[in-house]
Amino acid sequence: MRSPMQRRRFLGAMGLASTAGALHWPSSPLTPGSAVQTGAAASPGEAEPRGVVLSAVSAVTSMDPALSVDTETERVCRQVFETLVGIDGETGATAPLLATDWEASRDGLTYTFTLREDVQFHDGSELTAEVVVANFQRWGRMNELLGGGAPARTTLAFESLFGGFFDDEDCLLQSIEAPAEFTVELTLSEPLVFLPQALAMPAFGIASAEVLSDSDPGLLAREPRGTGAYRLVSVSADEVVLEAFEDYWGGEPPAERAVVRTLPRSFDRLRELQRGGIDVYDYITADNLRSLVQSGRLILQRDPFSVLYLGFNLDHPVMGDPEVREAAARAINLTTLVESYFLEGSRPAYQFTPAALGVHSEESARYGYNVEEAQELLAETGYDGEPLRFYYPMNATRSYFPRPEAVFASIARDLTAVGFNIVPRPVSWDDGYVDSLLDDDQRAMHLLGRNGGYRSPHSFFGPLFSHQTTEFNYDSPEVRELIRSARSENGEQSRNDIYREIADLVAEDLPALPLVHPISGVALGRGVADYPMSPVLHELFKDIIPAD
Repeated sequence: MRSPMQRRRFLGAMGLASTAGALHWPSSPLTPGSAVQTGAAASPGEAEPRGVVLSAVSAVTSMDPALSVDTETERVCRQVFETLVGIDGETGATAPLLATDWEASRDGLTYTFTLREDVQFHDGSELTAEVVVANFQRWGRMNELLGGGAPARTTLAFESLFGGFFDDEDCLLQSIEAPAEFTVELTLSEPLVFLPQALAMPAFGIASAEVLSDSDPGLLAREPRGTGAYRLVSVSADEVVLEAFEDYWGGEPPAERAVVRTLPRSFDRLRELQRGGIDVYDYITADNLRSLVQSGRLILQRDPFSVLYLGFNLDHPVMGDPEVREAAARAINLTTLVESYFLEGSRPAYQFTPAALGVHSEESARYGYNVEEAQELLAETGYDGEPLRFYYPMNATRSYFPRPEAVFASIARDLTAVGFNIVPRPVSWDDGYVDSLLDDDQRAMHLLGRNGGYRSPHSFFGPLFSHQTTEFNYDSPEVRELIRSARSENGEQSRNDIYREIADLVAEDLPALPLVHPISGVALGRGVADYPMSPVLHELFKDIIPAD
């Protein structure tokens, strides 16, 4: 079997120093009132535990895994909570996790999961089928429990996967039962061919029944109790502190402690890696790559499994015109954008799904860069220079968005050159970027993206287009029906043909313009020998190998 290192592809000539630097733990105190504290730090005089420090590009938004809709929140929730189904680090295929086995009935309507025995939650309670049932019942009622507190941008994972919550007639999950102490049975109204893959998403992390409360839905976020290799010590806007769970069923991880520091700016992440303040610098930017290579850092890359897009507000009086949107699409030079601001290996995106999923449509509209045609289209619409609010995030790096300010500036220049009157609306990511743009009914366009949660086109099309959301105000009954049809189609070729038809319709309607399928990378400090890379970001800290 090849070693983890041999599985990697590298971004340049790398090297690893033979001696490991000392770990430098963050010393800044937690801001009063902003942190969740669930355990005590080491007492004075105690030896510092062996651990790793990782960078994050934004703060954790909630420790309730069902509400994890951004990559940094998902990253931390993966360490504390485990799902029924895991992902094999070698192949990317589904693998046993809290369920040791599962099988589907011949008609695809019943899934039976056999649970791992002798698994404890962080509060000492035991994993049983009844606990799993309680989690599913909570997910299916999140719309009731949250009321107006659900994320506005996207559908939650349960709704996207099953087509609705329990009170929705379109919900595919008919029942969830525990016929035996360690057996869980899901019954569907229609087949759901990618169910096991989807259940590996961190949003389906299983929590202790002790923190599932209808009268206090926020209890889980305040007291996160999972079965993961790490338990939460504290979480704040500045950092998350995790420590190894001594009763973890898989044995204690090599790193006894993991700290995730929020460092939105790429320069700060580079500086902290070079000075030994962090061991893992995630989301390398192209402008920092040379410094990392010259200093001999080991650099690992993820295969592209995300998309950056330009979203349009179809309720806007100007952007509601499809010819205006097409003019914008033809105005943007994607080749220059990719070559200037993204890591080598990134590709212009002409469809929402990455090439690895094999469902690209040759018939789909492809809006090539053509300044003259963009100008002519815009003139034909009668657009008369009305100001157009264009939202973009500041102080943020995502897997799909390494340099947001520079990317915005490039796109805005292209749009201005053909006659658009762009009004910049920059908002810091941690100051509520997504909420700010969704709250502005007069916004014209915005930059956002999506990382695929599992290896199915549904992980892109489902959350974006299976329901009307305020992000695009796009509602296509035909697209929604095709998405529903694809999820139940057993034949792979037929299912892929449906996804290609979805791609054609979305490209024609143009509620958003896909821009880039980016490569993302990680640089390791001298305190870490290897890091578990995954295109779907299923990266478990228990698999980090500290340097000797």
